[in-house]
Amino acid sequence: MFKKLTTNFAPQRGAPLSPDRAAEILHKAASLVDQTSFEWIIVDKPVDGSIFVFQLHPSEPLPEDGYGWMDDEAAFRTIVVDKEMEIISRSQGFGYGDKVAHMTRRRYRLVHSDLQLMHYLQMPDPARHVPVHPQLIKAPPRDPATLPNLTARGPPPPQMVPPYGMAQRGMAGADPAHYKHLGHRKRGRTSMQPRAFLEDDHDPSGDELDGSVSRAVALERYKRNHEFIDMIFSPYPIASIIPPQIISDTSADRLEGLKRQQVEVGEEMGKLARSNADEIKEFQEKSKKLSKAIDVIKHAKSLQELDALEAGTTAEL
Repeated sequence: MFKKLTTNFAPQRGAPLSPDRAAEILHKAASLVDQTSFEWIIVDKPVDGSIFVFQLHPSEPLPEDGYGWMDDEAAFRTIVVDKEMEIISRSQGFGYGDKVAHMTRRRYRLVHSDLQLMHYLQMPDPARHVPVHPQLIKAPPRDPATLPNLTARGPPPPQMVPPYGMAQRGMAGADPAHYKHLGHRKRGRTSMQPRAFLEDDHDPSGDELDGSVSRAVALERYKRNHEFIDMIFSPYPIASIIPPQIISDTSADRLEGLKRQQVEVGEEMGKLARSNADEIKEFQEKSKKLSKAIDVIKHAKSLQELDALEAGTTAEL
């Protein structure tokens, strides 16, 4: 089972996460660790684009994710924002009953950190799908029939108990008095368990896994709503708006200059208006003379008379 951070992240399809984007998500998850909680979940064949953050020590094996894999994990390291990141990938994943491998996954981890990010990506090109060969399978897929048993098993205990063989070897040299004393201790522990459970139930700072789902959902919705409001108002918050200065420090000099400029512009506009009026008047007079000349030319009876009228009209215009 995965110890998953309850914060959800938007899926990304089409291309693997870049190391910079993965580092950004891991930094954000690290800042949310004190505000949110973890939950133990069974991951079963995540869909294309799925992203989630979980906690796992580097020395611990990765839990099953429901997929079978025909290739081993390939790991390499890179530097992202002055920090070393380890990227572990697999590219030939398939589900129970699948004939071809079609799923890839990448696991991102900043060195010296227990938080890891998992990203699943389906191969878009069917030509790259690899047929499943049983002899090449490195990790078998999970049988869906075993899911109810895994769900009923519950999360792993917080502390690991010694193996059965070690416990038997440790008790082999004990005398009967030791067994008798051990029996009393077992009965004492059995009678004390209900009382300890009641005390933990009333302790508000108990195990974060007990009853944390409802609190985590409420907290996540509360934070998400505040993030939405912040996205709406943060670009131009009203409290940070500073009105510009309408008039500079030399207000008297600038005001006098603006007044002089206004007078000059007014005079120039008056000159243009009078000039336009004169041009319009002149154009109207010439139009009247031209119309009158056209009427006279219409009644000309010879070329000599027409030439004389044309010369007179040209002289008037």
